[in-house]
Amino acid sequence: MKKLYISFSIILICGLFLTACASQPPVQPQAPQPQAIELPTSQPQATEAPTTAAVSPSPAPTAAAAIQHTNMPADLPTTGAVHMADNTITAQADKQRALNGDGFTDGRLERPFNANTMDVYSPFLDLTGATFYPNDATWVYANINLAGRDTNNAFSGKYGIELDLNLDGRGDFLILIDHPASPDWTTDGVQVFADANHDVGGLHPFVSDTGGATGDGYESLVFDQGKGNDPDTAWVRLSSNDPNSIQIAFKKSLISDKKNYMVSLWAGSDINPALFDYNDHFTHDQAGAALKSSPFYPIKAVFDMDNTCRIAIGFTPSGKEPGICPTQ
Repeated sequence: MKKLYISFSIILICGLFLTACASQPPVQPQAPQPQAIELPTSQPQATEAPTTAAVSPSPAPTAAAAIQHTNMPADLPTTGAVHMADNTITAQADKQRALNGDGFTDGRLERPFNANTMDVYSPFLDLTGATFYPNDATWVYANINLAGRDTNNAFSGKYGIELDLNLDGRGDFLILIDHPASPDWTTDGVQVFADANHDVGGLHPFVSDTGGATGDGYESLVFDQGKGNDPDTAWVRLSSNDPNSIQIAFKKSLISDKKNYMVSLWAGSDINPALFDYNDHFTHDQAGAALKSSPFYPIKAVFDMDNTCRIAIGFTPSGKEPGICPTQ
């Protein structure tokens, strides 16, 4: 009986143990954690070329076409000369003044000096005169004379011819030369501007307008160093006979073969086509004056600049033309 009781107890305990084991959830095994892998210092070589889309190479830039000149000026004629003279500062360069020729309100400038102190005189900006040759079949030639060169023996300014085609005082074309340096005819540094909207000179051409400028000067660039309707429109070279002279040639076709017109000259360290006429864009007080007798002395905003009165080409002037030289 005692053995039976022990056996029963053992069976009872085992049953209870199995029941408890069945009531616990099964333990899930942990997934193994991946080991860190050290990347190689260099990528393995590809065994096959990648299949990427082909990229077409950019087209090479098109080279600008060289300017082809077909008609070049020759030597200046020996006949048919029309002369003009201009005041010069050379005799009083050390006195910081002009004796005459500077009348700002009347469109005349004689101020090849620096501003305010007027203690630096620039002979390469001091026009002394010119000779025009208008009778060639193709060209109008001009030989422009200056008092001298700069300290580097060069013409380091800008030089211009202003053309008044209908004799009304308003310039129609401005031929502008920048730093001429070649002894041979060249279009380098040569530009031609036009006043297409006819507002140069404002309300009263050649003289100051009390209300100031109302226009935009020479607003149209029609020739730029060989670029334009005619690559041979205008040329420049240094004179081979006179070290202080610049020669300019322009085609008569530029002015539609006009026979009667007026011309004047300009020289300046900077000449801005948009500021024509200068005496409309600045007041006399702003511009200053080169004459010591003037209440506006010394020169101020308009400095390092010289121009001439206008001479008649192809006709005898009456003397009433705006800007005409009084000696003609």
